[in-house]
Amino acid sequence: MLKNSPTLSLVIPCYNEADNIPLIFQRLKEILPESLDVEVLLVNNGSKDNSKFVFDEQLQKAHDNRIKVVNVAVNQGYGFGILAGLADATADVLAWTHADMQTDLKDVITAFETYLKHNDPKVFVKGKRKSRAFGPLFFTACMGWVASLALKQSLDDIGAQPKLFSRLFYETYLKEKAPYDFSLDLYAQYWAKREGRIVDFPVYFANRLHGEAKGGGSIATRIKVSKRVWKFIFELRKHLQL
Repeated sequence: MLKNSPTLSLVIPCYNEADNIPLIFQRLKEILPESLDVEVLLVNNGSKDNSKFVFDEQLQKAHDNRIKVVNVAVNQGYGFGILAGLADATADVLAWTHADMQTDLKDVITAFETYLKHNDPKVFVKGKRKSRAFGPLFFTACMGWVASLALKQSLDDIGAQPKLFSRLFYETYLKEKAPYDFSLDLYAQYWAKREGRIVDFPVYFANRLHGEAKGGGSIATRIKVSKRVWKFIFELRKHLQL
């Protein structure tokens, strides 16, 4: 950990989330106590809307130097945005979650408290989504079954947020070889299960207020993302010679 660095770094990738950005700032103001030594890295992941203007406006209003914006010039994928944020993070405990506000940002605080209770750098904490509709739940279950069988690790609710882990985990498994797309969630969870221990806790899923979920709001998008991740599952299986 760098000198005078925060205890927790939270990365939130944002792609064309201009309408959600003010909600994110408002919720951060509500949930982050002044006593919490945290940095929040909001990644403007190559957005094509007016996100940059909204970020600048909200930063001026917030007057909170714990919140920073990381600008990615060209979008190279969901995973790339997260990794860009993690590369700028300075804490010993790192986390990411989504900008869509479908799970409460306060869940990150719960994840951090859970991590501290276990006092083990090999613990990987993640959400386990509740109150989801049957369609998304079915897709998630299918992905988990395929991944578990192919990779010989029990993997459940792969896309759930937040995800929180030690800097050691990041340096060892994510920094150099992690994928740039939605497969990042699977990749991180695979190594967490194989080399450490996953601890999950319930998070409650709400409807998205603005825009469509990048990971599959519509059935067509969900199928497209699922195919991409399933392809990566078998590429990883081949690479690991399982």
